[in-house]
Amino acid sequence: MIQDDTSRHTRERKMRKKTSENAAPSSPDPYLGLTPNQVVAFNLAQARQWRGWTQDQAAEALEPYLGKRWSKASVSQAERSIAGKFVRNFDADEIVAFARTFELPVTWFFMPPPPWASPGVPVKLRTPDAGRFGTQLALLADLVFGTDLDAAHLGMRLDAFFQQLGTNPLSDAQQRVVDAVNTRKAALVEHAVGDLQTWQTQLRALANHLEDLEARSRRLQ
Repeated sequence: MIQDDTSRHTRERKMRKKTSENAAPSSPDPYLGLTPNQVVAFNLAQARQWRGWTQDQAAEALEPYLGKRWSKASVSQAERSIAGKFVRNFDADEIVAFARTFELPVTWFFMPPPPWASPGVPVKLRTPDAGRFGTQLALLADLVFGTDLDAAHLGMRLDAFFQQLGTNPLSDAQQRVVDAVNTRKAALVEHAVGDLQTWQTQLRALANHLEDLEARSRRLQ
């Protein structure tokens, strides 16, 4: 009886294995999904190529800002994260170090990569909430540049920060931001004043119209 049960279990295992082998393979995602870390990896490689540096030169330039020396293999591994076999988790310290090393804004490292991996295969953003069909890559552009309201909020925060600096000299980049904020303020004031003048004109016209109606009403009495 024990032998019969053993034989039956063996047959069932073989049958399950055969069924699994004959089953149709699961269809792959109809797109190339990249995590935010893979986007950073892509842009790290782009920054190095833009500088015209070898991986050894990049490792040497990174050392003062990372506080340690990356080997050529470390740089290569970080850039190859785009392939997905091993995805490096970049932290904020590293991304700031990249920006200082390559003299590029932090936003560079979150810019969207090309939207097509190959003909008919789009690139999507792979995030926990993306689901089966991924998140549109254009979301990165929204996150990098924000909306007009976001720009206004950032401008106010930067303006407050620069005012708190007191008499400390500003860098060229900081001065450009201050000038941009002041230009934005002037545009908002001009727009508001223009709206106010329009309202004043319309209110005067309305008041004149009401006076005419009142005068006509008196004549009819």
